[in-house]
Amino acid sequence: MRLFVAVDLSDEVREKLSPLLAELSKIGGLKTVEKENLHITLLFLGEVPEMKVPQIREELSKIKFETFKIEFSEVGAFPSVSNPRVIWIGAKDDGKLKILADEVHERLKKLGFKRDKDFVAHITIARVKRRYENLKNFVSLHAKDKFGEMNVSNFKLKQSILRPQGPIYKDIEVFKASK
Repeated sequence: MRLFVAVDLSDEVREKLSPLLAELSKIGGLKTVEKENLHITLLFLGEVPEMKVPQIREELSKIKFETFKIEFSEVGAFPSVSNPRVIWIGAKDDGKLKILADEVHERLKKLGFKRDKDFVAHITIARVKRRYENLKNFVSLHAKDKFGEMNVSNFKLKQSILRPQGPIYKDIEVFKASK
């Protein structure tokens, strides 16, 4: 099973991102993320044997956190605008998202899971398949845009089922905030 731990976006934020995704989908060389698949990845686990899932669930269920607010603004690119592979929207809060991601990592590294890179709070909205000059214009045009806010009251263990048309994400378990 291909698994990851994530915070899903609210329907309201997804709707606010719809026009941006539509605009982005008109740019060649990109694969935009479907609106229903938008999320913030806390930790990508990769291919995991099904027998390991109960241990993952148990470790994640030990995480205690309170509901907190995040806001979405700015469009950018990883690793850089001049050499983009991913187009993203920033997720801003007072550090609680990073604390949650760090806790997920701490709990799951006991089971052998590692981060492939440092956690940066963001939503991936597109993957760059081939370079396209208008991408720089798109990023600078939307660099300071705001896309709403939401409360984070849970995080999820999710399965990614890869298909040629795009992935399907399935919730394996939801872990709720204590308040």
